[in-house]
Amino acid sequence: NMIDIDAFKRSLTTLLAEAFGVTDNPHGFFLDDGQAGLLGTIDKVDMITANAALRPANETIASHSGHLLCLLQYFVAFEQGQPPKMDWPGSWRFRNLDAAAWATLRADLRNNYNTLSALIQARAEWPEPAVSACMMLLAHVSYHVGEIKQILTSLKRN
Repeated sequence: NMIDIDAFKRSLTTLLAEAFGVTDNPHGFFLDDGQAGLLGTIDKVDMITANAALRPANETIASHSGHLLCLLQYFVAFEQGQPPKMDWPGSWRFRNLDAAAWATLRADLRNNYNTLSALIQARAEWPEPAVSACMMLLAHVSYHVGEIKQILTSLKRN
């Protein structure tokens, strides 16, 4: 029995919205609530905290966020039929951002999330590679949200 495509897209977009922290849902499926994901978390983080590393070699909230922006841009390019390019080491370059660059990074994340969400809604066919890619994106974003929350917890302790 095949899954209904509209039901699949509804579930996928609901879970991605939670992972990105852009819903008003008071109860999360896997996070505390619909604002506990990426954007809902980093929109409350100032530039100094975003750039803070627990140790000099460690990743920061800004670098995790920039890495996810590159991942989103990769997915958007793929969904738009462009050959996606991923510079994995370069995706971690977002460090020592000033306030304007931190605001731009968050806006770029939101815009790329919104674009990808619309592309997912518009997709009519769901071959296995597209399903797998979206599952990977959901897991990957969720992993980095956990990392960002760990950094925030550790910074508050120090």
